[in-house]
Amino acid sequence: MKRYGTAYMTAVILAALVMQSCDRYNFSEEDFAEIGNISLHVNGALMLDYSPERHQIGFSPDRIEFRVSDDGMADYFFISCDEMPSQTGQRLHADLEYTTPDDIKTKKGIEFVVTDMDSGGLIWLWNSRYGIGAVVTMIQ
Repeated sequence: MKRYGTAYMTAVILAALVMQSCDRYNFSEEDFAEIGNISLHVNGALMLDYSPERHQIGFSPDRIEFRVSDDGMADYFFISCDEMPSQTGQRLHADLEYTTPDDIKTKKGIEFVVTDMDSGGLIWLWNSRYGIGAVVTMIQ
């Protein structure tokens, strides 16, 4: 009997640990709204946080493409939209390419919602299906 009790408790503890670790990646639109700088977040994990000392930003109005990268292109994200983000609540489709510590990831044709735009030119793009939040800027 004691043996089964120990196994049961071990299973309960493991289940609790797994559930707790999943919460760490529960990245919501409300969490994303708190982000105030150019960056890319995927399921709560910060993929890139723009720093003017280490990164370059680019914007192509012809391709409606936002680019953020380090000088060596080892750390970057590119978002190519099907239309220009112009107002809060707008839905658009985009292709996303970004680096992780050990890979290059792509998502094609995913839907983003423009959740915010500020007077400084920052644009918040949110994808709820994949928990992707990108803050980009249209530089001229």
